[in-house]
Amino acid sequence: MGKPAGQEFDSSANADSYKLLQSVCARLPLLVVFYDNEGRIVSINQEVTTQLSWETGDLLSRDFLSHCFPDPRTQRQIRYWMVHPPTGWQEIPVHSAHGQVLEIIWAFVRFPSGGGLMCGYNITDLKLTQAALLETSDRYALLTRGINDGIWDWNLTTNETFYSSRWKTILGYQEHEIGNHIDDWLKRIHPQDVERVKLNLMLHIRGQTPHFQQEFRIQHRNGSYRWVLARGLVLRDAYGNACRLAGSLTDLTEHQLAGVHLLYDPLHDSLTGLANRTLLFDRIEQAARHARRRPDYKFAILFIDIDRFKVINDSLGHSCGDVILIELANRLTRIVRPDDTVARIGGDEFVILLDDISNNSDALGVCDRVRSALAQPFIVKDQPITLRVSIGVATRSPHMDKAEDYLRNADIAMYRAKLAGGDRYQVFSEDMHLMARDRLSLEVGLRQAIERDELTLFYQPIYCLSDNRLYGFEALIRWQHPTQGLLLPDRFLPLAEETGLILPVGDWVIWRACRDLQHWQEQFSRWQLSVNVNLSNRQLMHPALVEQVVAALEQTQIPPDRLHLEITQSVGIDQPEQVRDRLLQLKAQGIKLSLDDFGTGHASLCYLANLPLDSLKVDRSFVKLITETAQQPPIIDAIVSLAKALHLEVVAEGVEHPYQVTRLRELGCDYAQGYYFSQPLSIEQVEALLAKKN
Repeated sequence: MGKPAGQEFDSSANADSYKLLQSVCARLPLLVVFYDNEGRIVSINQEVTTQLSWETGDLLSRDFLSHCFPDPRTQRQIRYWMVHPPTGWQEIPVHSAHGQVLEIIWAFVRFPSGGGLMCGYNITDLKLTQAALLETSDRYALLTRGINDGIWDWNLTTNETFYSSRWKTILGYQEHEIGNHIDDWLKRIHPQDVERVKLNLMLHIRGQTPHFQQEFRIQHRNGSYRWVLARGLVLRDAYGNACRLAGSLTDLTEHQLAGVHLLYDPLHDSLTGLANRTLLFDRIEQAARHARRRPDYKFAILFIDIDRFKVINDSLGHSCGDVILIELANRLTRIVRPDDTVARIGGDEFVILLDDISNNSDALGVCDRVRSALAQPFIVKDQPITLRVSIGVATRSPHMDKAEDYLRNADIAMYRAKLAGGDRYQVFSEDMHLMARDRLSLEVGLRQAIERDELTLFYQPIYCLSDNRLYGFEALIRWQHPTQGLLLPDRFLPLAEETGLILPVGDWVIWRACRDLQHWQEQFSRWQLSVNVNLSNRQLMHPALVEQVVAALEQTQIPPDRLHLEITQSVGIDQPEQVRDRLLQLKAQGIKLSLDDFGTGHASLCYLANLPLDSLKVDRSFVKLITETAQQPPIIDAIVSLAKALHLEVVAEGVEHPYQVTRLRELGCDYAQGYYFSQPLSIEQVEALLAKKN
């Protein structure tokens, strides 16, 4: 039967060490078998009986090797390794008491005092898993290629991520255009959604949710955002640690998006994905309700309008304009907090609701960040485009609850910023509200003024300097307001230009000036007079202008060369070719063309020389420089000389003194107008003047 377990070691000096070794091995998840110097089994740990289902007494009282290793060749090999331990692990299958064959790898240790141990590790489950993986790998590859959803697999240990071909196709990418890192996914998620997606991923990895499921927007290769649904399930190791997270990505845009958008579309802008006016109003009124409950609660509205965005659209096209709007939306979203709201409420109008701010100066800090965010040019068709914006700021008011009132105040402040030259911000004040109310009243009245025949023309005489002959008149519009009296053009024409009312007003001026000139020619036949009419930028660029002017001339039978149309030198400077074409069309009808306020704008001489002009009008600010005693300013000489070199007639405005007339005549100036000759005259005063000189 052999020695009792551990007998050889009881008399040894290493007995205590041996007992300690047995105690340690008893707790290991390994199969440990001690043997003596003759190769007999003297001790085993509990793991041997647990995994092999043999009783401890049976294994010690019988031949262990013959029970566990039936093959005689295997027995001989093991006995040899007991005496001459091999290097490393040896894979030797073991038969359990139930006849099951277990895959075990063994290591052999020889004690200096004789005997030793063999230590085994069960790899049966591992080998089965490897076999299963090999068997299913081909099936998995076929599966990922065949299903409509994209597959992703995130290795949480290495942070490497597998994305299937379909996953990449959903976003418009080829196989090689997406990396294998989790950030290749997360960096494409919409800025308003990415933190929510990250949070829900982490909650599931930590075991706080049964699964990961999230709908969000992700950027397509073409720059647009698509709605997708991501699902996933975490896999854990034997100790409960998350080791990988795998799942699918479903494109909702074409199929399921219709149902999702029943809630989303009415509240969001289709181009940028930002909140729209409806959602913005709801959130502003939520903020106002919070403010009623908390006196210390503050919020602010930023109304943002792109300066001269129409020029970008007209020059580059609306598709390029859309690309800029999308990128602007992204930049605005990145500079605010997740709880703030960024909305698009119009073509190039954006609004930011800053919720629960510490003080009102926080809003001005955001204005500065908005302007800094726009310092980096937008690249469109390889062309850098720099944006400038006007921003109006409205802060919480204890007297207001409605979102439309807050938005109105911010809009008013933005308008004031734009009037101040743009590329700046302005904070709303109550004075602005009063001015805006007056402006609205003026706009309503101006719309009715044409119908009610409240507009009238005054005429300032223009004289020929060579012989003091009356040459013609400049038509100057006035508004006989029913409550405010006679309004000069600077009181209402800027508003008319901004609102588009300048088109019907300008058409009326042309028609009325032609009709008055017709009447004077019929009544005072000896006079061969002309009439000058100012054109605004919007009038000049309107496609129906030439048709309207020709119709007025035909109806009144006025010779075309008696109508002089005046433009300022800054008109249409952004569209020089269109301006030249329009002026050539007018010139072809025989109409005279004059450049008003010469020297005060920023047009180049090359631009001016390219226009089909007949005359230049010297601005009154230069005529003022002519004094009775001081040295004559050379700039007047230069302007007259330039005009003569371009074969243009010269008209001086704002002439008030006889010495100015003398000097202008010496310089060769052709015509003059101003208070020295006459102030603007009413129709009755013009007729009295013509009758007196007739």
